[in-house]
Amino acid sequence: MVRVLAERPLRSGLIAMVVMSEILDGDLAVDDPDGELDRRRSAVVPRPWSWLRQVHGVKVVVVSTPGDCAGSEADASVTTRAGCPLGVQVADCAPVALLADGGGIAVVHVGWRGLRDGVLDAAARALGRIAEGPQRAVVGPCIHPCCYEFGEADLDVLVGGFGSAVRQRTMDGRPSLDLPAAVGVALGRFGVDDVWVDGACTGCDPRYWSFRVSGRPQRQAMVAWLQ
Repeated sequence: MVRVLAERPLRSGLIAMVVMSEILDGDLAVDDPDGELDRRRSAVVPRPWSWLRQVHGVKVVVVSTPGDCAGSEADASVTTRAGCPLGVQVADCAPVALLADGGGIAVVHVGWRGLRDGVLDAAARALGRIAEGPQRAVVGPCIHPCCYEFGEADLDVLVGGFGSAVRQRTMDGRPSLDLPAAVGVALGRFGVDDVWVDGACTGCDPRYWSFRVSGRPQRQAMVAWLQ
C-alpha cells in the first residue's frame, strides 16, 4: 500500500509530503485501458495530480494550481503552491523529490539518459528560481546495481560523468550501474547533500513493478505536495 517516504516541515511553515505507491495500489501508467486511472490516482492522493508524459528529457514545468500541466511532455515539475500534487511514474527509473526550505518542491523522473543529460540539475535550478533556501532530496524505490545490468559502452560514459563508484556488478557478476549513487553525485554538484535514499530495489522487491525484470508496462508513482 501507499508508503510515506517523507513528511518534512520546511522553514516556510509548510510541510512537504512525499509518498510512493506500490503494486497493491494498481497500475499508474499514463495509458488507461480500463478507464480506472483517475480512481487509482485519487486513492493515492485525493486531489488532481500534475502528472507527466515522460520522455527521458530535461524539461521542467511549473505548476500553479492542482492538476496544472497534467499530461505535459516533461520529466520534472516544480511548485510553491500548497495542495498541488506533483507525480512521476516509474518502474526502475529513480523518482526523486527535491524539497526547498523556503517553501517549494520538485518531483523528477530520472532514468540513465535524463541523468546523463542533466534533468536533476535542471529541476534543482528551476526549484531554486521559485523557492529560497537549501534543498534536500528523497530518492524513492528504483533499480539498484544488484539487478541493473548495463552495457559497457554506456556505462563508460556514465562513469566518465559521475565517477568510478557508479560502476558496480549485478548479483551474478555482470557490469551494472549504481543509479542511486549517480543520482547522489548529480545532486551533490548542485549543493544538495542531504539525500535520503529508499533501500527498495524495484528489480528484486516484490512490492514494485520492474520493466527490466518483466518487460511489462505497469508503473508505480511518487507523488509529492505541500500542505
